[in-house]
Amino acid sequence: MKQTMAIKELSIIILEEMRIALYSKGTINGYAKVFKRLEKLSEIREEAYYTPEIGRRFIEDSSYANSEGYCHTRYCLHCRCIQFIESYLTDGKVDWTQHFVLRKLSLTSKEFSDTQVTFWNLMSSMGLKANTIDGYQRFVHYFLMYLEDKGYRSFAELKSGDIITFIALVCKEHYQPTSLGSHMPGLRIFLRIHESTAIFESELPEHLPKKRDILEVYSDKEYEMVLKYLESGNVSFRNKAICLIALETGLRAVDICNLKLGDIDWEHDCIHIIQEKTKKAMNIPLRASIGNAIVDYLLSERPASDSEYIFLTSNAPHTPMKAHAGYRKVLLNVVSDAGVEINSRISGTRITRHSTASRMLRHGIPLPVISEALGHGNPNSVMIYLSTEDAKLAECTLPLPEVCHE
Repeated sequence: MKQTMAIKELSIIILEEMRIALYSKGTINGYAKVFKRLEKLSEIREEAYYTPEIGRRFIEDSSYANSEGYCHTRYCLHCRCIQFIESYLTDGKVDWTQHFVLRKLSLTSKEFSDTQVTFWNLMSSMGLKANTIDGYQRFVHYFLMYLEDKGYRSFAELKSGDIITFIALVCKEHYQPTSLGSHMPGLRIFLRIHESTAIFESELPEHLPKKRDILEVYSDKEYEMVLKYLESGNVSFRNKAICLIALETGLRAVDICNLKLGDIDWEHDCIHIIQEKTKKAMNIPLRASIGNAIVDYLLSERPASDSEYIFLTSNAPHTPMKAHAGYRKVLLNVVSDAGVEINSRISGTRITRHSTASRMLRHGIPLPVISEALGHGNPNSVMIYLSTEDAKLAECTLPLPEVCHE
């Protein structure tokens, strides 16, 4: 770093920079509380000036306020706070870009830290998707933290039974057992990096429980309620376009995230995309409702930006909406404001995708056509949507045999 400054002074400067960058009042107030926590830490340590060491200690303070449990939101906020400070001290300006930062600083073993970097490079060279790398890396990091909590500083100390104990612990603290199936391959790849850990790969369970929910989708009446609300003018152009795309096309959140200006073929009324999950090309008819909503957003509401992505955040610095949680929140708020009872139903593009398929099924569209419209990699994937339609499911059952009376 080129210089150091008092933590209180840095807090004032960065919060003012956030105001200049047009961050929302709520966001600024939220970060003001985070900086207060950093100032309190500096007072406890009797260190008025910022140092990398106090930054490391602050990131390690990632437990819930009233318990010892790890809080990922707190951890991310602390990482962002330190990112703002260190970028300002280094370059004289604040780096607002979002970076996923692992809790590397909490690992004291150099062997563990170095292997973590090797693991990330290996996954990148394998061409894995960004969200897959993120999930694998977080899961493996929990594993390394578990090893350090046991007092290990080398993989040579790993013992039989450690893997099974870790899986039981991670299910208790971080994951549902039914979600482990999507993370276990990452740990398998990691264990193969060293000969000393490869022998423990056999301890990984081959079969894990799978969650097969039968989703309660939106009815035709509820669908009409949402459409009516979208036309009421009580929702922003951006959120209206997002909801119409989700409801009328059944696109996954990741594909809506990735929609670019160049994907819209206005001349032929079509949207051309490469699906993130299947890597299959897909052509989606550009309905008038969707096209008009996108045009309204682009001409009347979208912030000035050189970004190629269609949907941007409403608040500065107006980066692309790339977080799935943002789309889930948009859909949840619109559906709720439209008067649709959420009850115990999930929200987001998972239910809109199922609802789109269910609505097509109710209107007599053949399953292969639905599969093609939703861009399934495996045509048989569409069979799950039968479970959302009691009437159609009943048509698949055999009649009861007639009772013979003697």
